[in-house]
Amino acid sequence: MKTTRRGFFKTAGISTAAGLIGGTAILTPSAFAQTRHAMKMGEFDRGIIQLSQNESGRGPGPRVLEAIREHTSKRVGRGYAPDYVPELQESIASHFNINSSNVLLASGSTWLLQGAVRAFCNTDKPLVTAGPTFSTSEGTARQTGVPVNLIPLNADAKLNLPEMVAVSKGAGLVYICNPNNPSGTVHGPDVIDKTVRAILKDSPNTHVHLDEAYIDYGDPAKIQTGLALTQEFKNVFITRSFSKAHALAGMRIGYAMGHPETLSAIRGAWGMGDVSMLGAIAALTSFEDREHIEWEREENNRVKAFTVGALNDLGYEVPESHTNHIFVDLRAPARGFREACMNQKVAVGRDFPPWENSHCRISLGSMEEMEVAVSVFRDVLG
Repeated sequence: MKTTRRGFFKTAGISTAAGLIGGTAILTPSAFAQTRHAMKMGEFDRGIIQLSQNESGRGPGPRVLEAIREHTSKRVGRGYAPDYVPELQESIASHFNINSSNVLLASGSTWLLQGAVRAFCNTDKPLVTAGPTFSTSEGTARQTGVPVNLIPLNADAKLNLPEMVAVSKGAGLVYICNPNNPSGTVHGPDVIDKTVRAILKDSPNTHVHLDEAYIDYGDPAKIQTGLALTQEFKNVFITRSFSKAHALAGMRIGYAMGHPETLSAIRGAWGMGDVSMLGAIAALTSFEDREHIEWEREENNRVKAFTVGALNDLGYEVPESHTNHIFVDLRAPARGFREACMNQKVAVGRDFPPWENSHCRISLGSMEEMEVAVSVFRDVLG
């Protein structure tokens, strides 16, 4: 029998107020960090420090891991209609004060990005995107014969939103990644609001996709969700991921928020995959554990400050990042830096045209990982 969201937490033995799991005191964020440090993180992934895929070096919070263990039973054999998926959808809707029909779950946000391009673009309705930015939308467009209007980032490594607006008339979809991947830069709510209104004023049938995959890492004083725009405009929708701050990349869970008709069009254009029972439990627990997400943001900021500071000391500039990665200006092709780092078992990001001859993306791992990685960077760059 499925339970309500409240019943789920009771069944799992989780008390967010008391900080207990099954009657056992959980690790506080500081104790969790100390435990991670005690492990020394010396057993890196296959001997490689993985700083190329924007995954979490700290992993899910302790409540999430306990919830997965609590629910790993023979019940997973009854998973064609997975438990807790409706509860996850309800929790997201409740948190953002929207209806469940305004939320679409998927097996990772990739399906949502691919579905949006297929739903709203065609040979007569191009995609408008940036370069470099997260490339799934562009890749899907090119695979399906959809024209692409690609606008390079400006000199500050930010989306050139005025130029994107200028080429959006008649477009099927405008893709705005905020915070942007790979640059990590952001635009504030007033700028996003102005941009969306300008697009829809001149091209009311165009859809606007706000990708907020990294927003949990952003400085609230500099970036806020565009959710209100999805309630005002039928053609605006948001996607988010549980792969970043929630550290559930291996579980593959993403979601979109927007008008039911818009979400239905995305779902109808492309398969969304299935969110598994354990994936839903993990995502539901993590989504409710706001204390841990705040700790994750602060810890990421600490690691980022350490890494950026080391690179600055070596004479290299890094645009202000609001993500779990940085985009360092090497003043040289990324390829040589990447190969030299890999020779010392540190993997950094791939090329990001048209900035591949100057910038390299470095994902931020745990502090223990970055201490080792920075020593490699000093050796390679110094």
